[in-house]
Amino acid sequence: MRTQIMVLAVSTLASPASAATLSSLTSWSGSSGYVFGPPMVAAATGDIYGVLGFGTTSASGSVYSLTPSGSSWTQNTISSFSGGSGGGAPVGGLAAGASGDLYGAAFSGGSSSSACKSAGLSGCGLIYQLAPPTGGFTWTRSTLYTFTGGTDGIGPVGGLIADSTGALYGVTANGGCTPTLTYPVGCGIVFKLTPPGAGKTNWTETVLYRFQGGSADGAYPMAPLAMDSAGDLYGATEYGGAENCTTLSGTPDGRCGTVFKLTNNAGTYTESVLHIFADGTDGSIAGGGVVLDKAGNVYGTALQGGSDTGLCLNFGYSGCGQVFELVKPKTGSVWKKKALLNFSGKDGATPATLVIDGKGRLYGVTSRNTTADTSCGVSYYCGTIFKLAKVDKVWTETVLYGFTGAGSVADPEFGLSVDASGNVYGVTEYDVTSTAFLLAGSGFRPPLRR
Repeated sequence: MRTQIMVLAVSTLASPASAATLSSLTSWSGSSGYVFGPPMVAAATGDIYGVLGFGTTSASGSVYSLTPSGSSWTQNTISSFSGGSGGGAPVGGLAAGASGDLYGAAFSGGSSSSACKSAGLSGCGLIYQLAPPTGGFTWTRSTLYTFTGGTDGIGPVGGLIADSTGALYGVTANGGCTPTLTYPVGCGIVFKLTPPGAGKTNWTETVLYRFQGGSADGAYPMAPLAMDSAGDLYGATEYGGAENCTTLSGTPDGRCGTVFKLTNNAGTYTESVLHIFADGTDGSIAGGGVVLDKAGNVYGTALQGGSDTGLCLNFGYSGCGQVFELVKPKTGSVWKKKALLNFSGKDGATPATLVIDGKGRLYGVTSRNTTADTSCGVSYYCGTIFKLAKVDKVWTETVLYGFTGAGSVADPEFGLSVDASGNVYGVTEYDVTSTAFLLAGSGFRPPLRR
């Protein structure tokens, strides 16, 4: 399906908190699916790519593109999913290859092993590639790897990253460890997919680490990895670690989470846990993953914990969430955790994935609103776009944009992406509407290219 979306025909919302301005690019109704991952901006063309779906329990979904053309954007569906051997339930963000290929994950479909059927999935999931059209509008989708439902993982969640050789790295939410009462479908894994060598056609999966859960390890990695210049991998888990964290109903379930590192020694990876969250002022559930600065320090967000304000207790959380830093040790192996920002609710709550610019400033979104009212429904689903900058050794927050729900544009659930000019892109999910937006004038400075 091909439609013209005119930016000028959609209301442009002015930010009350800064010079940044937000424009709606296009919207999808619930019948088209809901956004299931951050947008990705192709560096060469400026096109935006992303994923629509109906959740991990539904096989349906699609990959969309938005192509800029003057003051309008052309929306296309470039691939559709319906389950079976071709995959189902596409989730997470997309990764771009050097030739314009796109790489993504389907949470279900593919192999239909008994382990995956017992988890209520139509398959164990797969990694796919989309090759751009050589003429016309047809993209070609191929399967790079199909998970089998055992120790090789179940349910990849997207957000792949690539190294200089074209190898892909990612996580599965399940599989890996022996199922237990706490983790009935496994604890999740970190994997590498190596492209085929000369004369070969099959990609090869290598399991770099299998999580074990429990108090000393994490479980359920649900966010993209980060890689440093040495090839070491960093990430976060939503479960595992301390046992005192709670569900929304207040029942302890161990959902504290961890930040981990996989140290690369000539292709052999050793896991170490950099931090175990303890809830309360320490935060919990680092569901957005982590980013790195030039010095190797690690930054991320905790979905809950931090400040214990009444507004966030109304959500059922132990706090409004936090932005944290893990300081790389100069000697030894102990990483020091610092809380850079505890959200109060008035400046947003429940933060998602961060991005970092060339000056080390952090940008992100919160999915809750900025004031204690019901302008975005009884659960306050408005949200913010924020920036954290370090000036004279002090981190200062700026709310770049506060959503109000006008035009059903609110509740930014995922992280942001940026183009070469520093424009910021994201997506919102409000009620039955998903919207892609552009934020101009944020001050984002892309890293210098060498």
